[in-house]
Amino acid sequence: MGPTLETCAELLRPLRAMLGLKQVAMQRGQFTTEQVPYAAAGLLTELVFRGECRASDLAHHRIVDASVVSRQVGQLEQAGLITRRPDPADRRVALLRATAEGERAVAELERRKAEWIGEALAHWDDAKVRQLAGLLGEAMDDIRRNTIQDGACLAGPVTKEGTR
Repeated sequence: MGPTLETCAELLRPLRAMLGLKQVAMQRGQFTTEQVPYAAAGLLTELVFRGECRASDLAHHRIVDASVVSRQVGQLEQAGLITRRPDPADRRVALLRATAEGERAVAELERRKAEWIGEALAHWDDAKVRQLAGLLGEAMDDIRRNTIQDGACLAGPVTKEGTR
């Protein structure tokens, strides 16, 4: 049967608040470094965690237009944080991979984010944080699967201009 619309609306409120706090933290520089371009930090993190892949795979997984990924790939490549090589299965396509420097940059960003969360949740114990992480992970997997199954995004992918 699933949750009621009212229950889902209750979930939206803290999710919106969490996204708003993330934006504040990013604007204050808590989630960026001089080395990683602000707009491309998420893509680099995705590439480190996913491993070598095509730009089109990153665009599909992040539910954005390929032009957004292309621009960010250029920034990351110019900064020496990623490399590309021809895909042996299709030489017309490149495989992207984070460099050792890119992996170090992501490790630093992830450490800073973990410290930020740790300070905010200082009165929580590890079990409670793990429970929240598990529930959020399950929810995001289901939401992503449902969104991608329904044609990548109900309103279409986000373009480089931020529109749909």
